[in-house]
Amino acid sequence: MTFVAMTYNLWSEFYLDERRAALESLFTIRPPDLLAVQELRPVTRDLLDEVLPEHDRIDGEAGWATQSNLWWRRDLFTKLDHGAEDVGILSPDARLFWVRLRTPDGAELLFSTAHLTWPGHAEERADHVNRRIAQARAIGATLERLAGDGACLFTVDINDIGPPQWELGNAGFLDSFTALGRHSPVTHPVVPTVATGPIGTRLSPLASPPKAIDWIFARGPLAARSSEVVDFFHDGRAPSDHYPVVATYTFTRHHP
Repeated sequence: MTFVAMTYNLWSEFYLDERRAALESLFTIRPPDLLAVQELRPVTRDLLDEVLPEHDRIDGEAGWATQSNLWWRRDLFTKLDHGAEDVGILSPDARLFWVRLRTPDGAELLFSTAHLTWPGHAEERADHVNRRIAQARAIGATLERLAGDGACLFTVDINDIGPPQWELGNAGFLDSFTALGRHSPVTHPVVPTVATGPIGTRLSPLASPPKAIDWIFARGPLAARSSEVVDFFHDGRAPSDHYPVVATYTFTRHHP
């Protein structure tokens, strides 16, 4: 069985009126089989429910409504169980969110997502300790407990360009680009953007440098077939300030 997975930072509710049509267009034209999102809000959760009528998601409150959620095509996957694990991410209700799915032929997949702490968080600015290293280490250990050597996808806005990726790599995870002998294109920021005003951040007048911070990692009996950073605009407007990342995988282990 082969399936398409997407991870996407939805940019909270910033400029949502200006980019709502672009979000609807993206998921109408390119609905993935599996979708993980970050910076979710109730209004964008409802928008995705409307534009993905063939999908189910976790029906949960707290972080499931205000941080992340996971959607899957109901004709391809059936939910077995789900959870939200505290891995030290500092935002309110931020967790490692996961769902265990089964395919019609009996293959199981642990599908998960997280949004690691932003480097500009007040606690990190105070002591200059990189929180994402410990968070990635905790995620690796938690997914080892939950999935073992089974098929596991971890999607993430990693908010970093080195150390947490190394932690995940040393935990046996391979991102969808490295698996195909490639480097990831830039995933943030999207240019042009619907945002108005200067390109600096609220902490500095410097513009955010182009970087790859959105990833799909896999471990276990899964083979990456393709991987893409999706360059999508609708009427000249991008759906978010991040690009979606999409990867196609095939289960490699036979199931009765």
